Amino acid sequence: MVILSWKDDVEENLKCGLVEILILQLLSTEDMYGYQIKQEMYRRSNDSISIKEGSLYGPLYRMNEKKIISCYKKVVGNKRFRNYYHLEESGKEYLDYALLKFGEIFGGAQTLINWKGNDDEQKVKE
Repeated sequence: MVILSWKDDVEENLKCGLVEILILQLLSTEDMYGYQIKQEMYRRSNDSISIKEGSLYGPLYRMNEKKIISCYKKVVGNKRFRNYYHLEESGKEYLDYALLKFGEIFGGAQTLINWKGNDDEQKVKE
């Protein structure tokens, strides 16, 4: 079930940037800590998407507040810990809806970018 209260948020995020979607997509494969998210985003995008840590933690905190992800601490080494992020069930629904809207917006953007003539001419070509 899609929760209507964040439909506008998803659409706005798709227009302004993809950071939330990319983070959620990564978390759909496994729980990760912040630096790991940054590294995996870069690696899995064939080194084409690099994100600054400052641009990473704001979305993580917001998504945690929305309860679409959760955070837990895991001890690593002596007295060190990492904050791992986990995609919640509501986050899976959010991601599914975000990917749907991304497809619609991206498809529309491609149509606009590839536009070759007036409305009547375009309809004939389709």
